[in-house]
Amino acid sequence: MMEIGSIYEINPATVAVAEESQTPLFSLKETEKYGKKNVSFTASGRAAIALALKSYAQNRAGGNKTEAGKKCLLPAYMCDTVFFPFQWEGWEIQFYHINKNLEADTGQLCRLMEQQRPDLLFIHPYYGVDTWKPMRSLLKEWRAQGICIMEDVTQSYYLQSAGREADYVVGSLRKWYSVPDGGFVASNELLALDCLVQEKEFTKNRLELLTEKWEYLYGSKSQEEKKAMKEEFLKKNREMEAWLDDHREIGALSREAAGILKSEDEQKCKNRRNENYRYLWEWMEGKTRFWPMLPRSFGEDGKMAAPLYFPVYAKDRDRMQKFLTEHGIYAPVLWPVGKENAGHLTGDEKYIYSHMLALPMDQRYGAEEMKRLGKVLEEYEEQERNLS
Repeated sequence: MMEIGSIYEINPATVAVAEESQTPLFSLKETEKYGKKNVSFTASGRAAIALALKSYAQNRAGGNKTEAGKKCLLPAYMCDTVFFPFQWEGWEIQFYHINKNLEADTGQLCRLMEQQRPDLLFIHPYYGVDTWKPMRSLLKEWRAQGICIMEDVTQSYYLQSAGREADYVVGSLRKWYSVPDGGFVASNELLALDCLVQEKEFTKNRLELLTEKWEYLYGSKSQEEKKAMKEEFLKKNREMEAWLDDHREIGALSREAAGILKSEDEQKCKNRRNENYRYLWEWMEGKTRFWPMLPRSFGEDGKMAAPLYFPVYAKDRDRMQKFLTEHGIYAPVLWPVGKENAGHLTGDEKYIYSHMLALPMDQRYGAEEMKRLGKVLEEYEEQERNLS
């Protein structure tokens, strides 16, 4: 059965080339659109946030004589791993609210900004849509008042309008490409590069598990052997993600990841994601058991912006996810509720957390895979209608 989704795989031949690659002046064109003087590449999105926070502390500590302020506002709908770097650096976290359209509650946020006077506002444009477009003028005002704006583009890496009002733009690259590690920070402020360390063991282990997935998908092992391989590389992946949750050192992008990224055609990846998004939309017409969270066309002037996933709301999210898994389609839940924000959710945010499902549509796949995913979605819709 053709599998769609889950962690990336890496061709072992690609790894061999990347290990020999020399990338002393590594850069990515997509990170240039933020218009920042300084860009640094990290091992993960978490490391990118941690580096941004270290840089903030160094740049805003009044000549290192006083400590920079550490009160921040984060969206209540957020990956719980984002909280960790803030906690490690001793920040006081408060939350603002997001509605079902994945937009901030403008009135509530303005009141919080006035009442709390935070030192940092963390924002997140969701799934390739500039969900902050109505409020970008406010971001400029708050930034002019000395409030640091940090924008996480992990779900909207290709969005042209992102990051312009931000002091720090951060993102995860390993969520977008077949690399063992990868993240970045872009800023006009100096970056605390002395904090970066090489995570050679992490990179080595990640390369092993991602090449194991390649062998699982394309190798000649028996079905029984492949089943055991799958259990092993998924177990390794869980262990490594758990390790990242507790690891406080700020990892730099590895030479291997830089070598792979250097050969990526980012425009081609962007186009493929847009094509897949449009194709999947054709399978959404008339569906009642699930529906798109976002519009058919979005981005600047109605253009597509190549989101990380195709997000849908499902009436019974767990049942739908189980059905897709049984058909070899792995649609993650973004995200689990963290202990930090669990007691701060509105009805809309609880709805998002309990009904949202992320359909895979990345550049590994084309029309054939999207057609299969579409047909499985049709089967699920029909099954649910027959049960009601």
